[in-house]
Amino acid sequence: MALASHLKANREFFEKGCGPALSDWCEWVEKGVVKGKLIDGKPFVDLQWFAANDVMTRSAKHESAIEFLSGMD
Repeated sequence: MALASHLKANREFFEKGCGPALSDWCEWVEKGVVKGKLIDGKPFVDLQWFAANDVMTRSAKHESAIEFLSGMD
């Protein structure tokens, strides 16, 4: 997964001045609506995944890689 800043996602996919706010991107990544990572409070988005998906909804079960690997709920 190659990641880019939310600002690049805004430039590539939205009209100037119409892109989602930083807080929206953070919430979407945290909830699993958009594939990406939060690094020190900044969202980084998988642009290829974003471009390929028309409908984005919250994952049925969102868990961290550590939770997944350890079998934690």
